[in-house]
Amino acid sequence: MVSKGLLNASIAGIGKFHKTSIFPISIFQYKKGVNANPGDPNYDIMQKALESLSKRIYPNFINCDFSEAHEDPNDPDTLFAGMGCRTNVGYDINGLGYKRQGRGNNVPNTIILPKLAIEHGICLGERSEADLDGFWKDFEDTLKLAEEGLLERYSIMIRQSPKAAPFMYRNHTIQGAENCNITVENALKHNSLAIGYIGIAEMCVALFGKNHVESDKAREFALKVVKRINEFAKEASERNHLNFACYATPAEALCTKAVRALRKQYGVIKDVTDREYLTNSHHVPVWQKIGIYKKLEIEAPFCKYATGGCITYVELDSMFVQNTKAIEKIIHYAFDELDIPYLAFNFPIDDCNKCGFSGEITGDTCPQCGSKDITRLRRVTGYLTTDYRNFNDGKIAEVNDRVKHSLI
Repeated sequence: MVSKGLLNASIAGIGKFHKTSIFPISIFQYKKGVNANPGDPNYDIMQKALESLSKRIYPNFINCDFSEAHEDPNDPDTLFAGMGCRTNVGYDINGLGYKRQGRGNNVPNTIILPKLAIEHGICLGERSEADLDGFWKDFEDTLKLAEEGLLERYSIMIRQSPKAAPFMYRNHTIQGAENCNITVENALKHNSLAIGYIGIAEMCVALFGKNHVESDKAREFALKVVKRINEFAKEASERNHLNFACYATPAEALCTKAVRALRKQYGVIKDVTDREYLTNSHHVPVWQKIGIYKKLEIEAPFCKYATGGCITYVELDSMFVQNTKAIEKIIHYAFDELDIPYLAFNFPIDDCNKCGFSGEITGDTCPQCGSKDITRLRRVTGYLTTDYRNFNDGKIAEVNDRVKHSLI
């Protein structure tokens, strides 16, 4: 009843024009035997979630049958769950195991992979073959630097007094709160320290001349890079007795800051620094003309290693998303066949603020009343927040470059 109430409220919208609510973000926990298929006791809730998604973008879907979920059926605090954007927490080396309730990510450090690739790749015309030995050497040094940076920031964070956030500590909404008197170390030690990455696509182009969609060689190499971050995070966890994780960074400002710094240092390099943004994490570039299922297949193998969180998007046109049976088929393929942990669907939501028309508005004026007072909602990284045109230049350009996978 609670789930139905929340989903019905989402479908109804807010205000006199019943607009899409940008918060709270909802996440549907998909699980076979519970709600995934006809005959499951809560399959009707799954259908209600699909109805909400088709109108409001939310909910996202999280795969409780994911191979790395590690759920204990006798402990609901271990049920697979994540933050709306993508952040996830894995095994706690400090005693909580796979309990997720009351835990989160303390801080990320993100590795700008195209920087290393430009130095050792073919893109500058200095070599005909990528210097992979040089790449791996500098990559290991960068991993160590990321670890040092996270430890430094962690050492500052744990000195905070629990009085700085009394609600969390007095109400025990964070794990270990009862053991925090002078500092918050006994709570934050259960959280994660994330080693993030950005620009897998541009890294591959800089090294090999093709991205991880266009080249099997590039994709295999890219997967080794993310796998190594995962392995290093495990090693750092053992070294420091803290929870390091590999994180598919949702770069909002960094996507622009990083590419501008690279362009200043190396100039304009086609499909590396020639746009106003770097591609998030291991995602297929937004401009790549690729179908729904192929995109899922390309990104799926990377998800296994991003233990600190990742998300897989599919970009749709507003008419396609009305076909909830087609959406359900995509979810089943992503979760049951490809073992993707977290899936979300994007499509345009344009609202006329004068007459209330809602849909995809291709021109500058409302097709119903002719008003130019239009709000254009797009999921930019993880959330719906504001009209996407209020974001930085990089994110505006990224949204405008997006290919709708349902049209390929």
